[in-house]
Amino acid sequence: MAVVVGVFALAAAVYQMHSEKNYKELILKTRLEGYADRIAIFGPEVALGEDVRVTMLSSDGIVLYDSEEPELSSNHSNRPEILQCHEGQPSWAIRHSETEGRDYCYLAKKDGDRIIRVAVPYEVDLKHFLRSDTIYIVVGVLLLLLLLGLIGHSMLRGYRSLEKALHAVESERRNSQRLKRDMTHNIAHELRTPVSSLRGYLEALTDFEDMDEDRRKLFTQRAYLQTLRLSDLLRDIGLVTKIEESPEMIKVEELYLKEIVDSVLDEFAEKLSSRSMSVENSIPESLRMTGSPSLVYAIFRNLVENSYKYAGDGAAIHIEAMPGKCIYYDTGIGVPPEMLDKIFERFYRIPGMVGTDWNEDTGSGLGLSVVRNAVSFHGGTITARLREEGGLEFEMSLKLY
Repeated sequence: MAVVVGVFALAAAVYQMHSEKNYKELILKTRLEGYADRIAIFGPEVALGEDVRVTMLSSDGIVLYDSEEPELSSNHSNRPEILQCHEGQPSWAIRHSETEGRDYCYLAKKDGDRIIRVAVPYEVDLKHFLRSDTIYIVVGVLLLLLLLGLIGHSMLRGYRSLEKALHAVESERRNSQRLKRDMTHNIAHELRTPVSSLRGYLEALTDFEDMDEDRRKLFTQRAYLQTLRLSDLLRDIGLVTKIEESPEMIKVEELYLKEIVDSVLDEFAEKLSSRSMSVENSIPESLRMTGSPSLVYAIFRNLVENSYKYAGDGAAIHIEAMPGKCIYYDTGIGVPPEMLDKIFERFYRIPGMVGTDWNEDTGSGLGLSVVRNAVSFHGGTITARLREEGGLEFEMSLKLY
């Protein structure tokens, strides 16, 4: 019985690991394919990030452009991702680059008479992202040891204990599968809307060559907005995944909170001004904490972005902090009281709340989930309340000194 149950547990673990690895690869492929689609529209010089390598090739594999080697002009027709690249079907490969001397994740996609190839370095953080978790193997081994211990007891007690253990494991497995299935379903649902919209705009631009210039410009702008929405969604999914699954990979250092908040406000200055919104950053310059600059930036970026999208024209934003906690609030329209407890849930969006671009809902429903996870990573908690004067207030317990 111990051997049979142990084999079953290990088989379930292998299946879970395989499914998770495929899911993570799908996220990375979608991200790289999104880069390729942006390059197809805006050209190879479009800003994608420092670690993204862009190569343009002719249909027979001759390099026309390479962001890392501008003078390079060689034939890459024998590269695996180029050999497997067919019309409408992107190809994918993880291999060593002889040109750069390190490993890359490559994705190639045909675009007319040329091939667009994008790549990101296959380094420690990316390898960890693609590697399946080993928790299932650990659970299987612990279960096997538990079963071997129970066999040493009386048959009746051993049988009852084993029955309870198997029931607990099965419940855990089903719960894990349900959570993963729900997450996959939500991601697929969130991706479907911007992808469908983007496809519709691009088909219209392609099929109607005599379209007037104003409408063509409008469709192009809307298509670009959907690519931004996809990028934001993938960014938030990646951030939540990294916090929950690879917290040890996140680097921490001593930082000044006011500097990071100021950089967020600089990023949104033009957008906030366009809506006549004012900002007051009352954080003392000497207030410090030990944490991840990127996660602290993500906390305030998502809070400010939510205020910009949903608070309303003329709203004010106020941020203050003191040793132990930080308070953020805006004077906007707030949220319905009965939905206050749900705003930190993944993919939860309040019915009727709309964004600022063409009156469409542009949120992914992950912003406040990212905030909660980032605060939790720093050992703190976050609560939300409606202000009597109007608007929404967040209080975060952070180890500030």
